Amino acid sequence: MAENEALRKIAAMVDLASESLFNAVRYCYLIADNDFYNINVKDIFRIGLSDITNPDCFKNLGLSLDETRIGEMGTEHYREILSILRYCFAIRLPFIRKYAENSTLKEGHIKHIYDILENYGFLNPDGIVEDSFKSMAWMVRTKKTEPAFDTEWFRRWIYTYGHELAAINNRNMFVLGCVEALFPLYYASLQELLINEMNKL
Repeated sequence: MAENEALRKIAAMVDLASESLFNAVRYCYLIADNDFYNINVKDIFRIGLSDITNPDCFKNLGLSLDETRIGEMGTEHYREILSILRYCFAIRLPFIRKYAENSTLKEGHIKHIYDILENYGFLNPDGIVEDSFKSMAWMVRTKKTEPAFDTEWFRRWIYTYGHELAAINNRNMFVLGCVEALFPLYYASLQELLINEMNKL
């Protein structure tokens, strides 16, 4: 019972980090409109990375994610990004377990965390994310280097499925630049958080 709770706690951390990163991108898009000169983008990074398991932390900026101001990012269609983010973090679990050198968790435990996260909701439309949980687990077993946590799939989604977000303009280019920095920073923070949690087990 205690073990199941511990695994669910780890899955919840991954889920919350996914939602926090999803919100961080939307807040970057929000301030790139009317608030660009009033709010420093560093504040979004600082607030988000100070506690990646608190998706509501950006409310401290005093801004509302008004759908009329974030356009396509406020649609149900764009929420696919959250499910893809959750998937991207979840497939990295075999590598994160590898780095948790003091943990007693086995492959079966990691797969169980992955399955819990899958129940939260995964998406990988048209295989836009090239890696999978199985491919990552294979890389760990064969002592391969972990691939970079990059933004290629996000760009592919924008240019394939986005509409107004695919337009080449200052606002969209600003957001893509933010995403380029946010993704690896969030992953590094999540990795550190999960390693500490796994080392307790």
